[in-house]
Amino acid sequence: MKAYMIAHIEVTDPELMEKYREKVPTIIEKYNGKYLVRGGDSLLLEGDLFKHRMVLVEFPDRESAEKFYNSEEYAPIKKMRLNAGNNSSVIVDGL
Repeated sequence: MKAYMIAHIEVTDPELMEKYREKVPTIIEKYNGKYLVRGGDSLLLEGDLFKHRMVLVEFPDRESAEKFYNSEEYAPIKKMRLNAGNNSSVIVDGL
């Protein structure tokens, strides 16, 4: 069953976030992840949860998503993202 990592990011340090964005795709690919959404224009319909940058990554299964998130090679990159803004992330199972 596919799994999806959804991240909601309010960028506070654009320069550091750009460094993160340059480094993370290779690691996502290593764990068979694929970007479906990477911060494109959005239309807020209700509430304010989604008013900042959104990222949606598809993985073949939850195990791959968790291995990516907890991997040694992602740890220093993840730290960049956490220091570059206010973040909420979740892994959710697909249908």
